[in-house]
Amino acid sequence: MPHDHGDPAGDRGGGAPLLPPDGVAWPPEPAAPAPAPQVPELPPTVARRPAGAEIADWRSLPVEAPHGYRGSATAPPTPNARIDPWSVVSFLAALLGVLPLLWSVPLAPVLAVGFGLAGRRVCALDPTRRGKPLATIGVLVGGATLLGVAGAVATGSLTLFG
Repeated sequence: MPHDHGDPAGDRGGGAPLLPPDGVAWPPEPAAPAPAPQVPELPPTVARRPAGAEIADWRSLPVEAPHGYRGSATAPPTPNARIDPWSVVSFLAALLGVLPLLWSVPLAPVLAVGFGLAGRRVCALDPTRRGKPLATIGVLVGGATLLGVAGAVATGSLTLFG
């Protein structure tokens, strides 16, 4: 026996739709929308703007920032950008790590790379910090020094920790 699934009224062959015991159809029919409130019209004699209220050019209007916002008199002063200490230490460690005297213990280039990555991160997250170029130079010079030390160890011309 085929079933008709496309019957929206719920008619199952008996002719009458299925209703709950109280006889009310579900879902209930939506109520009619309330009429929109009527806006009173102004009499034609009432002017909407005083006669002398015309502005010649909108660019002549004063523009001031609200209190507490940048540009207003009550806004807090913008902090001066400071150089990030991680970046400075990275740069100095990279310069120190270039000295061949210290290549047998390559701690300075390792610290230069680590401090440089930390300095770049701090400068990226805090707009009041400067020094991202110093940190980048520290990472690059420290990395190049580490590659040079690794090459010297691989060729046998340098012994680590000796």
